[in-house]
Amino acid sequence: MQIDLAMIHEYNRHIGDNPVNKLIMNAMGRVDLNELAVNRDLIKSVDFSFSDELDVAPEATAQQKVGVCWMFAAMNMLRYYTQKKLNVKSFEFSGPYLMFWDKLEKANYFLEKMITFRDRPASDRELHSFLSNPLPDGGDWYMFVNLVKKYGMVPASVMQHAAYSKDSTQHNLVLAGKLRQYAARIREMAQTGQSLDAIQAARTTFLAELYQIMVVCFGTPPETFDWSYRNEDKQYFREQGMTPHQFYDKYVGIDLDEYVNLWSTPLADTPYGKTYTIAHTRKMVGGEPNLALNIPFETFKAYALKKIKNHEPILFSCDVGKDSLRKEGLLLKGIYNYDLLFQTHFGLEKAQRLEMGETSMTHCMLIVGVDIDNEGQPVKWKVENSWGADVGKKGYFVMSDEWFSDNVYQVIVPKKYLSPEELEQLQQEPVVLPLWHPMS
Repeated sequence: MQIDLAMIHEYNRHIGDNPVNKLIMNAMGRVDLNELAVNRDLIKSVDFSFSDELDVAPEATAQQKVGVCWMFAAMNMLRYYTQKKLNVKSFEFSGPYLMFWDKLEKANYFLEKMITFRDRPASDRELHSFLSNPLPDGGDWYMFVNLVKKYGMVPASVMQHAAYSKDSTQHNLVLAGKLRQYAARIREMAQTGQSLDAIQAARTTFLAELYQIMVVCFGTPPETFDWSYRNEDKQYFREQGMTPHQFYDKYVGIDLDEYVNLWSTPLADTPYGKTYTIAHTRKMVGGEPNLALNIPFETFKAYALKKIKNHEPILFSCDVGKDSLRKEGLLLKGIYNYDLLFQTHFGLEKAQRLEMGETSMTHCMLIVGVDIDNEGQPVKWKVENSWGADVGKKGYFVMSDEWFSDNVYQVIVPKKYLSPEELEQLQQEPVVLPLWHPMS
């Protein structure tokens, strides 16, 4: 069917018959869309009190203009325990330290894939996926685990922010251009019959150049460092010549291998009780792959509630852009009434939204509290974000339980919470999902 002028004339007549449309059009020309659609009655019904809360830092951290929420959420989870060990109210790990190694490892992983794909046609979908975004900021729990196990962690004062660790836009463009240059060279070497040993030798040179670029932008990551602090009892402590691994072992000391990734996704191709991985998302040569056990949502949410009751923060992944009021720090289902504004119904079921590309995991945060009603059911959750202290309540958000049900897809929990059946399911050979799967 083609669009013709008669159809447009009829559409215009129908719109003109309703004077409310004129009112909305006038308002839309002067006011932001979401300001017009916002449900102010819903906002007024929400308070910032919780029946169960963790003793967290007074202000949230800030990942700046870099897409490393997965890293900051994981660091925020660990800093909760470190603050207890140190007996301090607030502490921060260095984001730039892990960001440096993340970039270098992802660059090396990209080169590994370019060597693996060197004989594929330029139109190959997997090859194109890597070339379209050679060095993404995004990541997952297992990338964080791989980085910490290999490089340790350091306090924020030991490796501080530079301009490029506050805004990755230009830095990523520079590195992506260099990586595509290396990819072209690898393919040229393969096409001219040069050996794999020669290609690997060239790769070593590429990595040396990349490391130099990284150091120029971020500074040199410390091999050892001195550090001191004063605790809440006014006691002073000093560490000298400490390595990042020694710091982690002494001041964090959590076995990250004891944590597992749980999904709750209702897609037809991801049945519950199975373990999954996404192809080509390891991002560290020799690192552990990203594994996830898919479980029913009722069990999924019950684990989150149990963790909070046990005074443990919960790392989770969600679609933060849906029903989100950033400045006020509100994540509430129905916070925008587009149905009323446009006089048509919007909405899909959760599985349909994933299948149609309407939703995906876009952000990682931390649950640090919950509000339980008189029937023992969660009403809302307290969320620690990593967008700084200027949004929400010093960086902390309120998430309604309905929003949780609609938009949360992943939680990280210790193995001790899982049933024997779930632990056995984790040992299955994982189902490999494509790089472009909705849960990637």
